[in-house]
Order: sequence, then C-alpha cells, then structure tokens
Amino acid sequence: MEVHTHDWPNTEATALFMTAICDIRTRVPYATARGIAFEGRDANDGSWHGFPIPWESVPASIKNAWIACGAVKRRETKVEFNKDDIHWALQTDRR
Repeated sequence: MEVHTHDWPNTEATALFMTAICDIRTRVPYATARGIAFEGRDANDGSWHGFPIPWESVPASIKNAWIACGAVKRRETKVEFNKDDIHWALQTDRR
C-alpha cells in the first residue's frame, strides 16, 4: 500500500492559518488571502482544516479589521469566491 504524504508545513494554507484571527466568542480562526475568506474547523485530532466561506459568514469585526489593515478590499468582500480557484492554498511552493 502506497502512502501519500504532503509537506503541510510548507503550504500556503499553513502560513495562512498561522496568521489567522480567532473570533473571541467562538474561538474559530478566520483567515483571508487573494480575496477569499477561510474558516478553520477543528478536526478533533489535534489539527485544523480550513474551508473557504462566503464573506457574509465572517464576523463583521474580523472583516472590518482586514479591510482597515488592507488585507482585503471592501469590493472583494462583495464577490462570491470560485471554489475551483483555491488549489494554490495546498501547493507546496513556499521555500
């Protein structure tokens, strides 16, 4: 049986969630990149999985903080993400 491994520490997804902002109430981490919002979900095995989510699902305080610091443009928060265009988050292109 062949085992496939992935160099998770060197993916953009890992870098993204290393800088995530946690919602104070729910302790759910949120991150953004390339105009897309992501939510972290506890995998109950010591790890987290990130999923793209609609902007209306991001807490307003977090979305507003990202807009204020330039992490995302207000117009980007009005656009629906293309689920077929998130392959970059898993690529191991960070060196």
